[in-house]
Amino acid sequence: MKSDLVFPPFVPHRLYKNPHLQTIVGQFHSRVKTPYQAEQHSCRLPDSDLLILHDDCPGPWKPGDRVVILLHGLSGCHQSSYMIRLAHKLNARGVRVFRMDLRGCGAGTGLAKSPYHAGSFHDLQVALEQIEFMCPRSPIGVVGFSLGGTITLNYLARHKPGSELVDRALVLNPPLRLAESVQVFGKPLFGRYQRHFVTNLIKQIRKSHQYQEHTHKITGANYPRTLLEFDDQFTAPLAGFESAEDYYNRCSPCDVLPEISVPTLIISAKDDPLIPFESYQPAIEKLANHDKVTLYLTEQGGHLGFIAGPSSDPDPRWSDWRIVQWLMSDSPEALASQIREQTHSSLIQTA
Repeated sequence: MKSDLVFPPFVPHRLYKNPHLQTIVGQFHSRVKTPYQAEQHSCRLPDSDLLILHDDCPGPWKPGDRVVILLHGLSGCHQSSYMIRLAHKLNARGVRVFRMDLRGCGAGTGLAKSPYHAGSFHDLQVALEQIEFMCPRSPIGVVGFSLGGTITLNYLARHKPGSELVDRALVLNPPLRLAESVQVFGKPLFGRYQRHFVTNLIKQIRKSHQYQEHTHKITGANYPRTLLEFDDQFTAPLAGFESAEDYYNRCSPCDVLPEISVPTLIISAKDDPLIPFESYQPAIEKLANHDKVTLYLTEQGGHLGFIAGPSSDPDPRWSDWRIVQWLMSDSPEALASQIREQTHSSLIQTA
């Protein structure tokens, strides 16, 4: 795919103009129905926990060809629809894809004593080192979805050796200021989202024998009803933070984005119901003159939605094709420059 192509604006499908519909349909429905054929690789972490990589390698791939690692969002795994869709599209272009199960997720259920969280960027380093060993001389791209995007940004900004392993990155709808994103769930009509995430997180804990001694944190009077309560009672103490507030403050990537030295594209929507647009304002200011990180905001799209109307893309999944375009570009720097020039702003895309 040529690097002189510019991103077409996102225009929502006429049936999915509502951000909540974009979010719900976008995340939980996938047209790709392919049998699981990935090879699994386990990664031993410094604290002896394990995480799993799902290796989707197309037949024509050879050492030196492009490799991409995908990181899922909160309560997701390698089977999340967006992970399957993107792996399928990249495989069709000869790209080897590693779908990473974060600690305790998917095939990694029961293999970790510590929970995953927005600051789990050292886990990504371990996975990348293993991928580099298996795929010598291959350029490696990283794609993170939602919380996986936050982990990716923290890795690129806080772990300088990361720039030696990764040649480009793209993150979709990442929370940049965690506390503000969690506060959204306290608004009226957002209870269903909160119940969905909390219920799935608790299911993950109860499935794992590694967490049995901690299950009292999520039973009886301690049963968390909100993400804030869950993080305060479970994530924070098990991950070494004093509280949920401490966790959010220390693991929000907004303030460290200028430290990123790898070509990185952040795509999000102003109407994302789970991430308030106001939480992006500080990033807009910090990245105004940054030559490596591009923030591309559409008016609509929801959270991990971006289901478009008729366009030149092969299917309605607008964000999938922008990710493919970024990863396959001969020069992500040139593409980023053209994106900024096209929008008549250094940062904001108005669809």
